Amino acid sequence: MRRAWEFGKLFLFSPSKAADACLKKDAFRNALVLNAFLLALSLFFSWVNPLKFLDPNAPVTAAHSAGFWLRVLVWEPVLLGLSTLITVVIIDWLRDGWLPFKAMTSMLWSLIPGILALFYLLPTTTLNHKFFILALVVWAFPLAPLSRRIARKDWLGIGIFLLGMSVIQGVGEIASLATMPLRSIHAFYTIQGGMLLWFLICAGTGLSRIARMSTARSVLAVFFGMFVGITLPAVAYVFDMMPKEVLKVFLFG
Repeated sequence: MRRAWEFGKLFLFSPSKAADACLKKDAFRNALVLNAFLLALSLFFSWVNPLKFLDPNAPVTAAHSAGFWLRVLVWEPVLLGLSTLITVVIIDWLRDGWLPFKAMTSMLWSLIPGILALFYLLPTTTLNHKFFILALVVWAFPLAPLSRRIARKDWLGIGIFLLGMSVIQGVGEIASLATMPLRSIHAFYTIQGGMLLWFLICAGTGLSRIARMSTARSVLAVFFGMFVGITLPAVAYVFDMMPKEVLKVFLFG
Protein backbone atom coordinates (compact mmCIF):
# COMPACT_ATOMS: atom_id res chain seq x y z
CA MET A 1 0.00 0.00 0.00
CA ARG A 2 2.90 2.34 0.75
CA ARG A 3 4.31 1.90 -2.75
CA ALA A 4 0.88 2.62 -4.22
CA TRP A 5 0.62 5.78 -2.10
CA GLU A 6 4.05 6.99 -3.24
CA PHE A 7 3.02 6.19 -6.82
CA GLY A 8 -0.24 8.16 -6.38
CA LYS A 9 1.51 11.25 -4.97
CA LEU A 10 3.42 11.63 -8.22
CA PHE A 11 0.15 12.27 -10.09
CA LEU A 12 -0.73 15.07 -7.69
CA PHE A 13 2.54 16.98 -7.74
CA SER A 14 4.76 15.69 -10.54
CA PRO A 15 2.82 14.23 -13.49
CA SER A 16 5.99 13.99 -15.60
CA LYS A 17 7.59 11.70 -13.01
CA ALA A 18 4.29 9.81 -12.79
CA ALA A 19 4.48 9.22 -16.53
CA ASP A 20 7.97 7.74 -16.16
CA ALA A 21 6.80 5.61 -13.22
CA CYS A 22 3.97 4.18 -15.36
CA LEU A 23 6.57 2.45 -17.54
CA LYS A 24 8.16 0.57 -14.64
CA LYS A 25 7.57 -3.08 -13.82
CA ASP A 26 5.31 -2.70 -10.76
CA ALA A 27 3.31 0.25 -12.11
CA PHE A 28 0.20 -1.72 -13.08
CA ARG A 29 -0.08 -3.35 -9.66
CA ASN A 30 0.34 0.01 -7.89
CA ALA A 31 -2.29 1.60 -10.13
CA LEU A 32 -4.76 -1.21 -9.42
CA VAL A 33 -4.23 -0.96 -5.63
CA LEU A 34 -4.64 2.80 -5.76
CA ASN A 35 -7.74 2.59 -7.94
CA ALA A 36 -9.33 -0.08 -5.70
CA PHE A 37 -8.83 2.14 -2.65
CA LEU A 38 -10.32 5.16 -4.42
CA LEU A 39 -13.25 3.05 -5.65
CA ALA A 40 -13.98 2.01 -2.07
CA LEU A 41 -13.77 5.68 -1.02
CA SER A 42 -16.17 6.71 -3.78
CA LEU A 43 -18.69 4.01 -2.85
CA PHE A 44 -18.46 5.02 0.81
CA PHE A 45 -19.21 8.65 -0.06
CA SER A 46 -22.16 7.54 -2.19
CA TRP A 47 -23.50 5.41 0.67
CA VAL A 48 -23.08 8.10 3.35
CA ASN A 49 -24.22 10.83 0.92
CA PRO A 50 -22.59 13.76 2.78
CA LEU A 51 -23.46 16.25 0.03
CA LYS A 52 -27.18 15.56 -0.06
CA PHE A 53 -27.91 19.28 0.25
CA LEU A 54 -27.02 19.58 -3.46
CA ASP A 55 -30.30 17.87 -4.37
CA PRO A 56 -32.15 16.15 -1.50
CA ASN A 57 -34.54 14.35 -3.88
CA ALA A 58 -32.02 12.95 -6.33
CA PRO A 59 -29.02 11.35 -4.56
CA VAL A 60 -29.07 7.82 -3.21
CA THR A 61 -29.39 7.01 0.48
CA ALA A 62 -27.88 4.41 2.77
CA ALA A 63 -31.14 2.45 2.73
CA HIS A 64 -30.18 0.39 -0.31
CA SER A 65 -29.32 -3.28 0.12
CA ALA A 66 -25.92 -4.92 -0.32
CA GLY A 67 -27.17 -6.31 -3.64
CA PHE A 68 -27.70 -2.80 -4.95
CA TRP A 69 -24.17 -1.74 -4.05
CA LEU A 70 -22.86 -4.91 -5.67
CA ARG A 71 -24.53 -3.84 -8.93
CA VAL A 72 -22.87 -0.45 -8.62
CA LEU A 73 -19.54 -2.19 -8.03
CA VAL A 74 -20.02 -4.26 -11.21
CA TRP A 75 -20.73 -1.15 -13.27
CA GLU A 76 -17.61 0.69 -12.02
CA PRO A 77 -14.96 -1.39 -13.87
CA VAL A 78 -17.18 -1.60 -16.97
CA LEU A 79 -17.44 2.19 -17.22
CA LEU A 80 -13.78 2.66 -16.30
CA GLY A 81 -12.72 0.18 -18.97
CA LEU A 82 -14.86 1.80 -21.67
CA SER A 83 -13.71 5.28 -20.68
CA THR A 84 -10.06 4.19 -20.77
CA LEU A 85 -10.48 2.48 -24.16
CA ILE A 86 -12.14 5.56 -25.64
CA THR A 87 -9.53 7.93 -24.21
CA VAL A 88 -6.59 5.84 -25.46
CA VAL A 89 -8.11 5.69 -28.97
CA ILE A 90 -8.73 9.46 -29.00
CA ILE A 91 -5.15 10.07 -27.82
CA ASP A 92 -3.83 7.96 -30.68
CA TRP A 93 -6.14 9.76 -33.15
CA LEU A 94 -4.98 13.19 -31.99
CA ARG A 95 -1.31 12.25 -31.78
CA ASP A 96 -0.48 13.63 -35.23
CA GLY A 97 -2.10 15.19 -38.29
CA TRP A 98 -3.78 18.57 -38.75
CA LEU A 99 -5.02 19.50 -35.27
CA PRO A 100 -8.20 21.47 -36.25
CA PHE A 101 -9.49 18.50 -38.28
CA LYS A 102 -8.55 15.91 -35.66
CA ALA A 103 -10.04 17.99 -32.83
CA MET A 104 -13.29 18.64 -34.73
CA THR A 105 -13.81 14.99 -35.63
CA SER A 106 -13.04 13.93 -32.04
CA MET A 107 -15.53 16.46 -30.68
CA LEU A 108 -18.29 15.40 -33.07
CA TRP A 109 -17.69 11.72 -32.34
CA SER A 110 -17.77 12.39 -28.59
CA LEU A 111 -21.12 14.18 -28.83
CA ILE A 112 -22.95 11.43 -30.74
CA PRO A 113 -24.02 9.22 -27.75
CA GLY A 114 -25.54 12.19 -25.94
CA ILE A 115 -27.26 13.44 -29.09
CA LEU A 116 -28.77 10.00 -29.72
CA ALA A 117 -30.06 9.87 -26.14
CA LEU A 118 -31.65 13.33 -26.47
CA PHE A 119 -33.36 12.39 -29.74
CA TYR A 120 -34.65 9.19 -28.17
CA LEU A 121 -36.22 11.20 -25.34
CA LEU A 122 -38.00 13.66 -27.65
CA PRO A 123 -41.80 13.13 -27.53
CA THR A 124 -41.91 13.52 -31.33
CA THR A 125 -39.46 10.64 -31.93
CA THR A 126 -40.97 7.95 -34.17
CA LEU A 127 -37.90 5.69 -34.38
CA ASN A 128 -37.91 2.67 -32.10
CA HIS A 129 -35.45 1.56 -29.43
CA LYS A 130 -33.60 -0.88 -31.71
CA PHE A 131 -32.66 1.88 -34.16
CA PHE A 132 -30.85 3.86 -31.45
CA ILE A 133 -29.06 0.78 -30.14
CA LEU A 134 -27.89 0.05 -33.69
CA ALA A 135 -26.75 3.67 -34.03
CA LEU A 136 -24.66 3.28 -30.86
CA VAL A 137 -23.08 0.12 -32.28
CA VAL A 138 -22.20 2.00 -35.48
CA TRP A 139 -20.79 4.85 -33.36
CA ALA A 140 -18.58 2.43 -31.41
CA PHE A 141 -17.45 0.47 -34.50
CA PRO A 142 -14.31 2.60 -35.21
CA LEU A 143 -12.94 1.69 -31.76
CA ALA A 144 -12.02 -1.84 -32.92
CA PRO A 145 -9.79 -1.00 -35.93
CA LEU A 146 -8.32 2.09 -34.28
CA SER A 147 -7.44 0.25 -31.07
CA ARG A 148 -5.62 -2.51 -32.96
CA ARG A 149 -3.11 -0.09 -34.43
CA ILE A 150 -1.94 1.08 -30.97
CA ALA A 151 1.27 -0.53 -29.73
CA ARG A 152 1.07 -2.68 -26.58
CA LYS A 153 3.59 -0.42 -24.80
CA ASP A 154 1.38 2.61 -25.43
CA TRP A 155 -1.71 0.74 -24.24
CA LEU A 156 0.00 -0.15 -20.96
CA GLY A 157 1.61 3.23 -20.36
CA ILE A 158 -1.44 5.34 -21.15
CA GLY A 159 -3.86 2.94 -19.46
CA ILE A 160 -1.82 2.83 -16.24
CA PHE A 161 -1.49 6.62 -16.24
CA LEU A 162 -5.26 7.05 -16.62
CA LEU A 163 -5.82 4.62 -13.72
CA GLY A 164 -3.39 6.57 -11.58
CA MET A 165 -5.10 9.87 -12.39
CA SER A 166 -8.06 8.69 -10.35
CA VAL A 167 -6.12 9.88 -7.28
CA ILE A 168 -6.98 13.46 -8.26
CA GLN A 169 -10.65 12.52 -8.43
CA GLY A 170 -10.32 11.05 -4.94
CA VAL A 171 -8.77 14.27 -3.63
CA GLY A 172 -11.60 16.16 -5.32
CA GLU A 173 -14.20 14.10 -3.44
CA ILE A 174 -12.48 14.81 -0.14
CA ALA A 175 -12.08 18.52 -0.98
CA SER A 176 -15.78 18.78 -1.82
CA LEU A 177 -16.55 17.93 1.82
CA ALA A 178 -15.35 21.45 2.66
CA THR A 179 -18.65 22.72 1.25
CA MET A 180 -20.67 20.83 3.87
CA PRO A 181 -20.53 23.51 6.61
CA LEU A 182 -21.38 26.19 4.03
CA ARG A 183 -24.08 24.10 2.36
CA SER A 184 -23.28 26.11 -0.74
CA ILE A 185 -23.82 24.75 -4.25
CA HIS A 186 -21.66 27.57 -5.63
CA ALA A 187 -18.75 26.59 -3.37
CA PHE A 188 -19.16 22.95 -4.42
CA TYR A 189 -19.00 23.72 -8.13
CA THR A 190 -16.09 26.11 -7.61
CA ILE A 191 -14.10 23.28 -6.03
CA GLN A 192 -15.21 20.87 -8.76
CA GLY A 193 -14.12 23.33 -11.45
CA GLY A 194 -10.74 23.77 -9.81
CA MET A 195 -10.25 20.01 -9.57
CA LEU A 196 -11.21 19.58 -13.23
CA LEU A 197 -8.63 22.19 -14.25
CA TRP A 198 -6.00 20.50 -12.10
CA PHE A 199 -6.91 17.11 -13.58
CA LEU A 200 -6.58 18.37 -17.17
CA ILE A 201 -3.24 20.09 -16.51
CA CYS A 202 -1.74 17.03 -14.83
CA ALA A 203 -3.17 14.65 -17.44
CA GLY A 204 -1.95 16.81 -20.31
CA THR A 205 1.55 17.11 -18.84
CA GLY A 206 1.97 13.41 -18.13
CA LEU A 207 0.29 11.97 -21.21
CA SER A 208 2.23 14.24 -23.56
CA ARG A 209 5.34 12.49 -22.26
CA ILE A 210 3.98 8.94 -22.55
CA ALA A 211 2.14 9.38 -25.86
CA ARG A 212 4.88 11.56 -27.40
CA MET A 213 2.54 14.39 -28.37
CA SER A 214 2.05 18.05 -27.50
CA THR A 215 0.41 19.02 -24.22
CA ALA A 216 -2.42 20.77 -26.09
CA ARG A 217 -3.27 17.59 -28.01
CA SER A 218 -3.17 15.42 -24.89
CA VAL A 219 -5.39 17.85 -22.94
CA LEU A 220 -7.95 17.80 -25.77
CA ALA A 221 -7.84 14.00 -25.91
CA VAL A 222 -8.38 13.66 -22.15
CA PHE A 223 -11.20 16.22 -22.23
CA PHE A 224 -13.08 14.42 -25.02
CA GLY A 225 -12.51 11.03 -23.39
CA MET A 226 -13.71 12.38 -20.05
CA PHE A 227 -16.80 13.85 -21.70
CA VAL A 228 -17.77 10.50 -23.20
CA GLY A 229 -17.07 8.78 -19.88
CA ILE A 230 -19.40 11.18 -18.06
CA THR A 231 -22.09 10.72 -20.73
CA LEU A 232 -22.02 6.91 -20.75
CA PRO A 233 -24.02 6.30 -17.52
CA ALA A 234 -26.83 8.61 -18.69
CA VAL A 235 -26.85 6.97 -22.13
CA ALA A 236 -26.95 3.50 -20.54
CA TYR A 237 -29.92 4.58 -18.42
CA VAL A 238 -31.84 6.15 -21.34
CA PHE A 239 -31.52 2.92 -23.33
CA ASP A 240 -32.64 0.74 -20.39
CA MET A 241 -29.22 -0.75 -19.68
CA MET A 242 -28.71 0.87 -16.26
CA PRO A 243 -31.29 1.22 -13.42
CA LYS A 244 -32.20 4.75 -12.36
CA GLU A 245 -30.90 4.32 -8.81
CA VAL A 246 -27.52 3.15 -10.08
CA LEU A 247 -27.37 6.16 -12.37
CA LYS A 248 -27.88 8.43 -9.34
CA VAL A 249 -24.74 7.01 -7.76
CA PHE A 250 -22.63 8.02 -10.76
CA LEU A 251 -24.27 11.43 -11.06
CA PHE A 252 -24.33 12.39 -7.39
CA GLY A 253 -22.03 9.92 -5.65
